[in-house]
Amino acid sequence: MDASYVNAFVQGAQRVFASVCQETPTLGKIFVKTKPYSPSEVTVSIDIFGAFEGEVVYNMEEAAGCYIASCMMMGMPVSDLKDEMAKSAVSEIANIISGNVATVFSGKEIIVDIKPPQLRMNASASDFPFSEKVSKVVCVPLTFKNGTIFELDVMIP
Repeated sequence: MDASYVNAFVQGAQRVFASVCQETPTLGKIFVKTKPYSPSEVTVSIDIFGAFEGEVVYNMEEAAGCYIASCMMMGMPVSDLKDEMAKSAVSEIANIISGNVATVFSGKEIIVDIKPPQLRMNASASDFPFSEKVSKVVCVPLTFKNGTIFELDVMIP
């Protein structure tokens, strides 16, 4: 996978979180996840198509999802992700990041589009068949000041 593709996701996510959460999460060590793919407690997947085909899975524990949902809802406390509004907020942040990444690619004359986000709670590896189509899943961990981690799992051939 081209490193510039991964960098586009890092740039897009950090830009969106800086705007929405007024915080730029710290970039952790990027690594390759081993197979079989193991999703986190909360996942939002978005398919990418156009100049290339792939998928990005936004992985997080529920605490990170609650933090992000709270940011999206102007600081309203969110204690769990059972509420449809909180789930929608987590899906929307993934959608915004992915749209931002598509814009980054567009600036490099790489035209891609995204499909609507799919939120899953306690998903299994079988929910992400694209992970079997790629040679590696590149994980980009982003850590917020409160210690919660938001991972971008990039699956691009």
